[in-house]
Amino acid sequence: MAEPWSMERLARELRVSESTLFARFKEATGMTPAQYLKRTRLGEARRLMVVHGDTAARAASVVGFRSASHFSRDYREAYGRPPAADAVAARAQLALATAV
Repeated sequence: MAEPWSMERLARELRVSESTLFARFKEATGMTPAQYLKRTRLGEARRLMVVHGDTAARAASVVGFRSASHFSRDYREAYGRPPAADAVAARAQLALATAV
């Protein structure tokens, strides 16, 4: 997940053109490959913070974000609050759900 990638390399490995890969991927997921990767990375970072207690900086680094500010901005856009605040709230919600 944190490894660099390119549409060119992925298309070559799948033996299709970049435009075919892009079109088929978007048709199947409703997202571009870059959007899908970002969503997947953010979801994994959230899991690392909530379940494992990782810091936002550590989680961001593990999933491939090179900039903490970029990660924070994308995370807030996806989850509606800053990474640390969201992780605290999600852990509390998880604790309530498991206590029942």
